[in-house]
Amino acid sequence: MSRRLDEAAVARLAPGLSLALPRVPHRGRVGEVRAASTGSSMELHDFRAYQPGDDLRQLDWNAVARTDELILRVRQDEVSPRVEVVVDASRSMALSERKGACAREVALLVCEVAARQGLSPTLRVAGVRGEQVQGPSCRAALRALEFEARDDLVAALGRMAPPRPCGLRVVVSDFLFEADLAALCARLSRGAAGLFLAQVLDAEDLSPSGGEGARLVDSESGAALEELLTQDVLAAYARRFTEHQRSLRGAALRARGTLLTASAEHPLEALVAGALRPLFVAGGGA
Repeated sequence: MSRRLDEAAVARLAPGLSLALPRVPHRGRVGEVRAASTGSSMELHDFRAYQPGDDLRQLDWNAVARTDELILRVRQDEVSPRVEVVVDASRSMALSERKGACAREVALLVCEVAARQGLSPTLRVAGVRGEQVQGPSCRAALRALEFEARDDLVAALGRMAPPRPCGLRVVVSDFLFEADLAALCARLSRGAAGLFLAQVLDAEDLSPSGGEGARLVDSESGAALEELLTQDVLAAYARRFTEHQRSLRGAALRARGTLLTASAEHPLEALVAGALRPLFVAGGGA
C-alpha cells in the first residue's frame, strides 16, 4: 500500500489557484466554430462524433450528409460546467510511495480547484473496475484508491463507459506503456474542450539507477524485461524513453492537448510552480 495523499498541501494551494480553462474557440471536425461565450442551456456549443447511448435526436443531419459520419450537436450545458479527472490505477503508478501519493495529490488538487471555481468535478478511476464519482466524493475515492490493475491505461479505459462531454479533461498517468499514442490521445480528447496529460514519473522511471544485480521489471506483470541493468541496457532505456516522450508529446499536440511531465520527487508546491504550471493560473475564487 502506497503512502496516502498530502491533503494539507492541497488545502494550502487550492485557494490561490484556478484551472486554465480553454479561453478561445477552436474549430470542430465538421467546420463549425465553438461559441466563445456562455449562453443559455440550449445554446449550441460544438459538434462531436456519435457514441453508443447518445440521444439520436441530437444528430445534425446536415453534418451527417456532409461527412457520412454520425455527428451530434453539443449544447453549452453539456460542456462548460464539467471538469473530468481520469486517474490511471495501474500498478506502475505505485512504483514508489511518493509516486502514488503524487498522483493522488495532483488529481485531488484539480478536483478541489474546479469545485472552488463553481465547476462540477468528476473523477474517473481507470483500474480493475471502472469507478466514477462526483463532487465531494472525489476526495474519499482518492483516499481509498489502490493502484492494483495489472494492465495499462488503454485496457482499463476499455472497461469503462465512454467519456461524456466536458470543458476540461485532466488525465493522470505515467503513460509508460506500449500503445498507439495517437489513438489514445484522440480518445482522451473526445468531447473535451481542453485536455491536459499530467504525467507523473518516479526517479526510477526517469533514470533507472542500475547497480549490481538490478533488473528492469514490468510493474503490471512482474516479468523481468532485462536480465541485468548493464550500462548498455540503461543507455537503450534512455533512448527508448526519449523517443517515447517525443511521440507522446506529438500525439498530445495533434489531439489539441498538452503534456505536462512531473517528477514525483518534487513536492506538490514545486510542481504547481513548475511542471504543472500550464494547468493552473494564480488567483483562485472563493
